[in-house]
Amino acid sequence: MTPRPTRDTEAGRTYLDLQNLARRTGRPTEEVHQLYVLECFLDRLVRSPYADRFVLKGGVLLAAYETRRPTRDVDLRAERLEAAPEAVRAAVCGVADVGVDDGVVFDTGAARAEVIREQDEYNGVRVAMPVRLASARMAFHVDVNVGDPVVPRPRRLELPRLRGGVVQLFGYPLAMVYAEKIVTMIERGEVNTRWRDFADVRLLASRHSVLADELSAALMAVAQHRGASLQTLLPGLDAFAGRAQRRWETWVRRQRLDDRLPESFRETLGEVARFADPVLAGTVAGSVWDPLASAWRSP
Repeated sequence: MTPRPTRDTEAGRTYLDLQNLARRTGRPTEEVHQLYVLECFLDRLVRSPYADRFVLKGGVLLAAYETRRPTRDVDLRAERLEAAPEAVRAAVCGVADVGVDDGVVFDTGAARAEVIREQDEYNGVRVAMPVRLASARMAFHVDVNVGDPVVPRPRRLELPRLRGGVVQLFGYPLAMVYAEKIVTMIERGEVNTRWRDFADVRLLASRHSVLADELSAALMAVAQHRGASLQTLLPGLDAFAGRAQRRWETWVRRQRLDDRLPESFRETLGEVARFADPVLAGTVAGSVWDPLASAWRSP
């Protein structure tokens, strides 16, 4: 039987602190432990020789934009790194092996790498390994992409940590975060089940301004790279809104985001389209998004 964590070790103290945080915030303990592990990997990354070779993207990045949500893996874009699985595995294990007294132990000896491809919007290498924090055992994944465009260039961001402090690292600029998600919406159309993309765009656009010209350039770069054609979300997805309602409700409830997102998928889609469609239609060049008014404004 695995002994209960105590405050006699760093791992035990961390486990119990995160358990208390989960109780205070009403989140599942497993989710909080998983997020902490992802943060610890990124903390090792910035201490490693690979600090300038990886750029953070994906769900973990959203915390740097004040929009933290549940996620189970780290998404990175690699620079100056061979795309072969063994090369990526070696780099990820090199990061995970950096010594930090944070209670987390990555089992790099059991790490495995495989080529992944998820329809049209992502391809790269996934590295998986077991990880433990005191008595908690978890699966850890890093998805690494080589070659995707980043327009504008990556920027240095501060990622707030669950137990205080920040990790400073390079991440996708906000325009690029939007662009990848919006192009995916266009590509998948009415068969889309990536509810997190609609949620992320809606939540980010309610908090942050962005230049229309920067977003337009990012959208064109992503579309060109994927061989996609840009078009407005509406009216093409209008009929989809009704059919998607039950699945949207289920996803929001499972993610425990019902206090942050509309119950209505049609309302969510409308807000996303209000943000994205004027840029996709080319009618707001030179404008700036006003998150308080939910509108594009002339500077």
